[in-house]
Order: sequence, then C-alpha cells, then structure tokens
Amino acid sequence: MGKPYLILACLLTLLGFQTYAQEFKIDTTQLSQYLSKKHVNNQFDGVALVAYKDSIIYSKSLGFANNELKSQFDHATKFQIASLSKQFTSFGILILEQDKKLKTEDYVYHYLPNFPFKDIKIQHLMAHTSGLPNFIDAMWKDLDTTKINGNKEMLLMLESDKYPLQWTPGSQWEYSEIGYCTLASLIEKASGTDFKTFMEERIFKPAGMKNTSAEFSTDYRTINDSDIAMGYVYDSISNKKIVAYEAPENTFIYWLGGFYGDGSVVSTVEDLLKWDKALYEGHIIHPESLETAMTPTKLNNGNLADAWGTSYGLGWFLYESDHFGRIQTHSGGHPGYSSRLTRSPDKNLTIILLSNLSIPEFWEFNILKELEKQQ
Repeated sequence: MGKPYLILACLLTLLGFQTYAQEFKIDTTQLSQYLSKKHVNNQFDGVALVAYKDSIIYSKSLGFANNELKSQFDHATKFQIASLSKQFTSFGILILEQDKKLKTEDYVYHYLPNFPFKDIKIQHLMAHTSGLPNFIDAMWKDLDTTKINGNKEMLLMLESDKYPLQWTPGSQWEYSEIGYCTLASLIEKASGTDFKTFMEERIFKPAGMKNTSAEFSTDYRTINDSDIAMGYVYDSISNKKIVAYEAPENTFIYWLGGFYGDGSVVSTVEDLLKWDKALYEGHIIHPESLETAMTPTKLNNGNLADAWGTSYGLGWFLYESDHFGRIQTHSGGHPGYSSRLTRSPDKNLTIILLSNLSIPEFWEFNILKELEKQQ
C-alpha cells in the first residue's frame, strides 16, 4: 500500500468523528477503542480496514505478524483467510459459466463421473443445500490420520457409498466444507487446469492481487511462504499465545492439510480491497454473475434457506441492515487465523478484518455492528 494511503488512514484515525457524503458516520476513536479492548483481552491481533468507495477511511493494526521476531503488520501482510476463500471458489464456477463451459444447473456427476449422488447440482454445492454427509460427524473418524488427506481422499470416500445423503438436495441448508472441496475439483475438470493456476489466471492476476494465492494445502508448514503471518492460539492457562500448529488439540492441521477450495486461499487486506473494487467494476465477474451470487437461496419448497439466521447466496451470507442496506459478508476461521470481509453496496462501504489469532465466538466480533451503533 502506497504512503499516501497510509497517511490518509492515519490522519482519519486521528480526526475522530467523521461524516462521508452524508451516507454514514464513523467515530474512528471509538472504533479504535473497540479494537484495542479486543487486543488487550487476547481476542485480536491483525489488521482492520474500512473503505468508502475507493478510499481507505480507517486502518488499524495491533500485535505482531510474528511474535518471536516482533515483525509488524502492514497492508501487504499475508494471512490464511480460511472460509473467506469460498467466495473465490464460487466465482470460479461462475466464471466457467460465463465461458459457457458449464451451468450451475448442471449435475455434478456430468463433470465428476464417479460422483455417486446423481441428484446433486453444482448450485446445491455452492449454496450448501446438497445434503452431502456431515464430514465431521460421518466421515472424520474414517480418515487415516497418519497421512495428509485432501480432495482426492474425500471424493474416494464418497464414491464408496458408505456415506448416504442426509436429505434430498435442495430441501435443507447445512454449511458444508466438502461441498466446496468438490467444487474445486470440478473447476479443475471443467477448465482443464489445476485449481491454483485457474484462480491465479482468471481472478487474482486480472484483479491485481499480487499477494494472493489459492494453495493446495491449509497447513502453514507445507505452504512454505515466509510472508504469511504466523498463526497463534491464546492459552489461558499459561497466559501465552502459542503457535497454532503446535497446540495438542490442533494435530488435525496435518492430516486435514490437503483440502482445497473450501479454505485454502492466502491473501492480504490490500488485495481483498482490490478484489472488492473488481466486483464493483464487473470486468472479471460480470454483473449478472454477481447478482446470481448475491441472490438469497430458495429451497425446493420456495422458502428462503435459513443460514444461521441470515440468507445465503453462492459463497456469501446475505442480510439487510437498517442503516447500511444490503450486506454481503463471509468470515473464515482456521487454527491461528480469523477473517471477515463485509460489503455494503448501497453505501459503497467495505470492511476487512484479518487476524493471525484464533478468536473464540468470532461471530460476536463485528465492526459493522459497531458502526451501526454510531449512526
């Protein structure tokens, strides 16, 4: 991020209460106090950014990208963004639809011939209404924990017919990680290229996202990128932040490390802001594709799917705010990392939060709600 933007962000943080084009108000002092309190309580290390149109109107970082090295955060610091990755997988599918290489109404088995569930459409996976087996409850116990498991192993397990559907596709909503892993493998089949290359060539590079990549792993140790902020978990017993993959409860980071499509993207606040701008411009994701992604999902009975009290589009949670209109958002959580991107297209407002700390009850950590209180 260039110096003029950083200077602007710092100045606006010092100015305190501001009104922007009469659209909304932001008390930057109050917002800084909110974030500082989270930091003091070991609930936030990382970078928070608020943008209006193309301008950064607030930016704050707290903590260190690496506690041992005492390295500082900046707008180019990389983070594992976990489930925030799902929107990129979803838009990868929509780009292929723009290319007329598939339709979201197509059945998954048309592209993955061994996929056993013949009634599941691509859109069911994108909207979390497929009825796929619950991975943690039904499949986790059968994984070989002595090796790295990923998309290939998961698809072979599904092909075994050992794990039946939970319900008729399209009849219920349940968040499904393996649904998005399946989508990543489908992208590879339909595009003829690997997932990482496809995302780089069709999304990240066109958007100018130079520090973003779609990895084939979610294990920090195998990604081999020293520019990624080290991920931590707070241990209340020792009152210390410890490296996430060293925590005894997180051994699964190794044996679940080969999954991609559901949460394997690495990015920065700077690049996510570029991505937000690209969505407004409509060159990479056409306006009709964006509208498709941001349309609430309806179930087979015509009712809107209830996604934890909100609606869900294709890779986005959707709801209405009294002060900010339409809200399009998604968060992500992986041992050592917490992330959230929130868009208010009616106000041209974007909020990005990237943390290298696992944050318990992360759904309660919401900058937009703090801004709503200021209106």
